[in-house]
Amino acid sequence: MADFETIPDSSPRRHSSSSADDRKKMKKKKEKTTTKMHDLHLDDEEAVASSSSHQRRRAALEVGGVASYRDDDTNDSASYDSQDNTDDDDDDDDEYGELTDRIPTLKQRSFFLCCRLWRPKERLRCSILLTLTFLVICTTVYYGKNNDPNGSKLRRAPPGAVGVGHAAYDTIESTFIEEYEARLTLYKHRSTGAEFLAFVPDTTRQGPNAAGGGGGYDPKPDKVFGIAFRTKPESSTGVPHILEHSVLCGSRKYPSRDPFAHLLKGSLQTFLNAFTYPDRTVYPVASRNKADFYNLMDVYLDAVFHPRAVEEEGWWVLRQEGWRYDVVGANDDGTLGDDDDLDESSRGEGGGGERDLADVNYALDSMINRAEFEYKGVVFSEMKGAYSDPEQLIERISQTLLFPDNSYRFDSGGDPAVIPTLSREEFVSFYKKYYHPTNSRLFVAGDESDVYHSLSAADRYMSPMGYNPDSRKDSAIVYQKRTFRKPVSERRPYAAAPGEGDSGFMFCITWLLNTQPTSSMMQLAWIVLDSLLLGKASSPLTKALEDSNLGESTIGGGLDDSLLQSTFSIGMKGLKKREDVNALEGLIMDTLHKLDSDGFSEDEIASTMNTVEFSLREGGGGLRGMEIFLGALSQWNYDQSPREAIIYEDALKMLKEEIDRTGSNLFQQMIRDTLISNYHRVALELYPSATLEEEQQQDQKIQISTAQSRMSDAEYQNIIDEGIKLKKLQAMEETPEVIASNPRLSINDIDSTPVEYPIHVEDNFAKSGIQLVTHEVESNGIAYVDFGLDVSMVPYDEIILLTSLVSLLNEAGTSDMNDADFRYVSSEEIAFLRKLLHVLTYDY
Repeated sequence: MADFETIPDSSPRRHSSSSADDRKKMKKKKEKTTTKMHDLHLDDEEAVASSSSHQRRRAALEVGGVASYRDDDTNDSASYDSQDNTDDDDDDDDEYGELTDRIPTLKQRSFFLCCRLWRPKERLRCSILLTLTFLVICTTVYYGKNNDPNGSKLRRAPPGAVGVGHAAYDTIESTFIEEYEARLTLYKHRSTGAEFLAFVPDTTRQGPNAAGGGGGYDPKPDKVFGIAFRTKPESSTGVPHILEHSVLCGSRKYPSRDPFAHLLKGSLQTFLNAFTYPDRTVYPVASRNKADFYNLMDVYLDAVFHPRAVEEEGWWVLRQEGWRYDVVGANDDGTLGDDDDLDESSRGEGGGGERDLADVNYALDSMINRAEFEYKGVVFSEMKGAYSDPEQLIERISQTLLFPDNSYRFDSGGDPAVIPTLSREEFVSFYKKYYHPTNSRLFVAGDESDVYHSLSAADRYMSPMGYNPDSRKDSAIVYQKRTFRKPVSERRPYAAAPGEGDSGFMFCITWLLNTQPTSSMMQLAWIVLDSLLLGKASSPLTKALEDSNLGESTIGGGLDDSLLQSTFSIGMKGLKKREDVNALEGLIMDTLHKLDSDGFSEDEIASTMNTVEFSLREGGGGLRGMEIFLGALSQWNYDQSPREAIIYEDALKMLKEEIDRTGSNLFQQMIRDTLISNYHRVALELYPSATLEEEQQQDQKIQISTAQSRMSDAEYQNIIDEGIKLKKLQAMEETPEVIASNPRLSINDIDSTPVEYPIHVEDNFAKSGIQLVTHEVESNGIAYVDFGLDVSMVPYDEIILLTSLVSLLNEAGTSDMNDADFRYVSSEEIAFLRKLLHVLTYDY
């Protein structure tokens, strides 16, 4: 079927009923056009086809007596006419003037085209073409869907979205979030399926949230970059924790043994760290300087994707950061001293001949002559300290007991008794399994140029690694079901200081709250209930425990909603005797039963809602981008929406409406269903043991001795040799080339422009004699007010009493209100009230 289009206005138009002279001109032009095609160096066959097709494609469009032509082998048929027919320009111009008034309208051309398509032959051709087009579209959609790394349809950015685009990524979602006055865009990397979240504040509003921090306008906000991997532990060897340390011990591009130390010295970073959670490992960095930010980003990307620790050259990293055998009493360089030299000399030269008598005797007595080993390593020592802290210990044991069927039963940080079982093969295998772009989630907070740079930088690292669906699939966390038919009660010892005796019991109850995803409103409701129960000294559960005098202080921390499944914990430490443990458990459950029966007053709920809303609007007070990243991971890490994890306005509105409708019944029902009637809980008691530490040391010595007895002489000597090599490596100065590979800033990279904060000063405000300083910002409806009082009239000898006065101001009431009423009014009308004392002295 022929294609038709009108010739551009710059082309001469020809009358259909042309004279003989006109036909000669047309033939002459056709010959020139054919000649021009050969001048364009077309192949002979192409040129012949073009020439013949040129003849075939003479238009049959004659509506209004005007003919139109199209040359399909060129971009514009008229281009040849205008270039090759300069001899006929004058004649054509005359003819053009006669034809301009006879150009068919679009309606006429459409009508004629429909008439042609309705002819029998054209109808057949059109049907065939439409059928083929339909098949092509279906095939494209089918293969496009099946070639998507995650096998799911990608939603493009909604109309009006202004998220930064990038050729290597598909935009899944882009929305403006009013809560933070910023645009949030979620991307998916086409080659690997990695997800990338971009947070771009609206700096035109100049609000605290737009600038990246709560409580005041910041014209130079912190730029934040982070990458997280879902690292599901498969044992308590602590391999996720050890890898967190190890990848930061040098990489392909930055081979320094400790790039952290160099960055801390030569960087303007405002945050530089890494975290190991029970199911993810996170690497965030931040800086206000653009050049420094890009340097930090590149160091972290190279560290996680090309670490030396998993290569042969990085053999020493696991031994340094994880665990190793170290010789007890060895010299600083790892050698064993004179005795070791004697042992070495008694072995003979070897040289491939038969061993002499000294070698045989050494082999027989090798177990007697071997040096004593002990465990060393950064993570091993760190976790040994963590397990010696009873508050951390009760939390770790409770989690292990509460999740018997999923990966949370393992300690991702590492159990000191299990860490030494980790082999290098398991270490490298874990890295290759989970540290893949497909299993990663990346984040950037900054301006649009920062977003594009981050997308490009990540693409350069990730694209060569391809797509690995198993990495994401194998890391998935499954839900722990409520399988307990009755609460689990356990007693465990903890290492107590000598002389502590039988005092110092600890007790904590931990509940598993959800076994499936929770709605945003219910997540917020749990935050409110947690604050109602434990948020203040006057909160009913806190007050009941503190007033009981059963223990020293409360422990547990209440709600933990940072993982796939939320938990709630409450208990006390410092219980004096065993009987107090049973009394405390009864007190906790009795208090919950009473709250289920009586509920909370309207004033308590209103005050708590005010406090929670304030904390949501203000944020945590740290780096805004960091809060967004870590907050988003609380759902994003489990393949849920990162946006839903950080927005709160809709959930807050729904919760307020639910409270208006049901009042305290909502929270009473939550207490009844998830705490009182929920048997999937752990009641854990820790009791002090003055002998536990010594027993653990003996168990460790037995473990080492058993392992050493199974070593061959070669294996034993290899440990000695590697210890010496490690000490030499640690003491060795890095070469100038290695040091030079670390990124650094130049003077030109540092912006010397001072930061100016817009303030307004008004003397004698409202004719009060008070000087008022205001700094107007958009602060999510929160007003920050500081009152300064002059205390210069206080005698110098009595200044020491001001500290007590300030403490009383925080606790006592006023002439019109008692302390309880004052605290209620403060929490109802003021989200945060603090009295501070700053004593400033001046030299006159």
